[in-house]
Amino acid sequence: MDDNALIENFLRGDIKSYNEIVHRHQDWVRGMTMNIVKNLQDAEDISQDVFVKVYFALNRFRFESEFKTWLYRIVINKINNHFRKQKLRSVFSAELKEELAKEPTSSTSNENKLFEMTHKLPRFQRNIVLLRVYQDMSFKMIGQVLNITENSAKVSFHKAKVNLKTHYMKKYGEYR
Repeated sequence: MDDNALIENFLRGDIKSYNEIVHRHQDWVRGMTMNIVKNLQDAEDISQDVFVKVYFALNRFRFESEFKTWLYRIVINKINNHFRKQKLRSVFSAELKEELAKEPTSSTSNENKLFEMTHKLPRFQRNIVLLRVYQDMSFKMIGQVLNITENSAKVSFHKAKVNLKTHYMKKYGEYR
């Protein structure tokens, strides 16, 4: 049974259909979330929040796009909410953040530095980079997930790369 049939069954009151939707998608949702937030507990919490949101929002699913595309949007929004909350916490713990920044880190690879810089990008650019680089999505799929054109995704990705390089060079000097 495809996702649309499961959704229709759920909307008619079949809770087992919802459970099947969760079962089908929970691994990639958790994996995608973990790849982005880099913390298992946070990834599990966000994944749970995603499926709670799905449960209460399925009646608004319009069957105009694939369910997975709609689900990606929910995942991205929940991840953005997570980072927004983290940012608020960091404002109140600036001194602690400065102390942590002084400590040497175990990994100083360019990849980790770039991942750190990714979170300093504007939200829209960050979403595109995370989907393109960390989820290996095509620009066409990114366009569908974020409800933009494929070309807009390409242009925004290019701008994000320029911004990343600029942020990287300001913080670390020459890009290697």
